[in-house]
Amino acid sequence: MKKVVIKRNRYVDSVSLMAVGDKVTKLPGITNAEAQMCTPANLEVLVDDLGYELPEVSANDLALAVTGDTEEHIEAALQMITDIIDHKNASGSAQYNAIEEIDLREDGYDLAQISLPGEYAAAEAMKALKMGLDVFIFSDNVSLEEEAELKQFGAKHGRLVMGPDCGVGLISGVALGAGSIVKDGPVGIVGASGSGCQEVACIVERRGLGVSSIIGTGGHDLLPEIGGLTMIAGMRRLEDDPKTKVIVLVSKLANLEVMGKILDIADKLSKPVVAIFLGGDEKLFEGHSVHGAFSLEEAALKAVELCTGKKPDAGYTDAQIADLVKSKVSALKPEQKYVRGLFSGGTFTEEGMIYYTQHNKGVKLNSNLKTKYAEQLSDHGTSIGHCILDLGAEDFTAEAPHPVFDPSLKLKRFKKEVADPTCAVITMDFIMGPGVAADPVTPFAKACKELKDAGSNLIFISNVCGSLEDPQDTLKAEKMLRDAGVIVTKSNYESTKIASAFLAALEERG
Repeated sequence: MKKVVIKRNRYVDSVSLMAVGDKVTKLPGITNAEAQMCTPANLEVLVDDLGYELPEVSANDLALAVTGDTEEHIEAALQMITDIIDHKNASGSAQYNAIEEIDLREDGYDLAQISLPGEYAAAEAMKALKMGLDVFIFSDNVSLEEEAELKQFGAKHGRLVMGPDCGVGLISGVALGAGSIVKDGPVGIVGASGSGCQEVACIVERRGLGVSSIIGTGGHDLLPEIGGLTMIAGMRRLEDDPKTKVIVLVSKLANLEVMGKILDIADKLSKPVVAIFLGGDEKLFEGHSVHGAFSLEEAALKAVELCTGKKPDAGYTDAQIADLVKSKVSALKPEQKYVRGLFSGGTFTEEGMIYYTQHNKGVKLNSNLKTKYAEQLSDHGTSIGHCILDLGAEDFTAEAPHPVFDPSLKLKRFKKEVADPTCAVITMDFIMGPGVAADPVTPFAKACKELKDAGSNLIFISNVCGSLEDPQDTLKAEKMLRDAGVIVTKSNYESTKIASAFLAALEERG
């Protein structure tokens, strides 16, 4: 039995909607539950893939869709969805209809998280800044002119402007956006890459330390139009924070002039600074006292070393990787020739492609991304040769929600890759946190185990980017993957290093 309820002109942000299905399907008698804005891509999923019948709707309408055994079960599920999106079950929370209703003298807030359509986000963020609040802007589609105005105002008045399009943050122990709940510690992070910041933070935690703050900047901060204003403000905030002992800067390679300015300012700080500008080289750091790193793992381990005075273990040794490759490649069929990467994090995708380019010279890579590291696929729906996919990129998320919030698109592509007789190795990432999918790992672990039990010789490699306090239970998820025959690593870099060794062996085999 299926039922759909349409709430007209009711906007609910993706952060609030992302976990609805996982929670509601745990109710008795419920097999599916969806709460989606009625965008064309979401309608295609609801109608074509899931078989719901919808009336005429607009993109501003909200659809609640439930499949259940009885009318009573469905009504209970719809009521639970309504309560979730109305935040009726949020203990200790207060509700406001407008930011102007908040009295800071009474309510004691110091930060506003903005998750609205881009056309409204900048105006609401400016209201929050004028009230004296820091802002975390999850929304995208904010113009560079508006972003510059917000960040210039923030810089002038001593307020942080994280975003727009800021996916990850951690302020005063509170995870923002899709961030992990990393334990408190001496490493402060400022970054333009959400998944990159989270990876550094989680590696630091797994080496026994913790993080004072993760200050996201949004992906446009190091463009000339913005000039790194939030990265500069974040560095200064961490410089003044007595808990922070080491500062880590995280970004993909951006405007060289802006990055040079950032490094000049970092040189003058009293605290050691580690910087990873993914895709950069040694020349970028020449003449600077900043500790340059060339992978997310290296940045995290260098921060731990600076805090403790001890060099931490990096994981698999070259000899162990060689033995692993030798033992598994010999079992592959002759037609199994290719490595496939299925990534939720855009930075993880790029880190992998950079490594392959450096260590598997002359080998052709394919990707859905337009990048100098690979040839762009003419059809992102079909992999060719060695293929590294960013499933969070626009060509995929136009068809379905981002895979960190809903892993179904990633699982669908996984099944397509394992059915390809030329596929030999699949490498994946899993991203944890209170704001993402409630259980991103189990469907993949189950699928891998079924394949192994059926005699498959496919090689699976995965890392889990999550903290020890995340609700998905990172350690349990890693064990589940290992039990399913997956090679589980400590970082995306380590996964890539192992996959690169397999790629080299496959090429050598011919």
